[in-house]
Amino acid sequence: MGRLTATTQLIIGVALIVVLAAVIVALVIMPQFTKASDLDAQIGQAEGDLVTAQALVARRQSAKAQSAANEVELMRIANRMPDSPQLPSLIIELQDLANAADLEFVQITVGDVTEATTPEGAPAGYSVLEMTALLRGDWANLVDYSHRLHKLDRGIRVTNTVFTYIAETDEEPEYVEATFTLHAYVMGVIAQAPPAPGTPSTETTTTP
Repeated sequence: MGRLTATTQLIIGVALIVVLAAVIVALVIMPQFTKASDLDAQIGQAEGDLVTAQALVARRQSAKAQSAANEVELMRIANRMPDSPQLPSLIIELQDLANAADLEFVQITVGDVTEATTPEGAPAGYSVLEMTALLRGDWANLVDYSHRLHKLDRGIRVTNTVFTYIAETDEEPEYVEATFTLHAYVMGVIAQAPPAPGTPSTETTTTP
């Protein structure tokens, strides 16, 4: 067999280089591209999972915050409108307010618990306890007492107020006597037996 010409040898060399390059690409470079592509997909999946997890955490935190706020609001409403009149503690609160306003808490008259109705006459779903409180003191302190009533945790509404000026006498100085008609609210309808004929409303007389 004769020697290959220089041109043939060149062609064979180039072909070998091309084949070797193809093998290197197929065995070394292409798998790296595949791995990089898989890694990109994994990174994208992880980022998507992170976003989903962060959204779930935010929703959970928001739900917990709303739940806590709802519980606080429910407690506040329960304090303002309890399930029962809680008369002893209510009277103590009213007397404490009078003491804080430097007034004489003379007497409180407690009426009946009645079912509240809407303007159309339908049941409103709660009851009203009417009370009348008699206090004595100076004008400024009575006004202060009225303002304090509106800040009570218990839901109290002043429906009427009557002020009477009492002139100075030899026994005591002048003062103002005030009669507050109050409505305290109770959740639900409180069943109450009607009083016997001639039975007066409950009255409590206090001393300062």
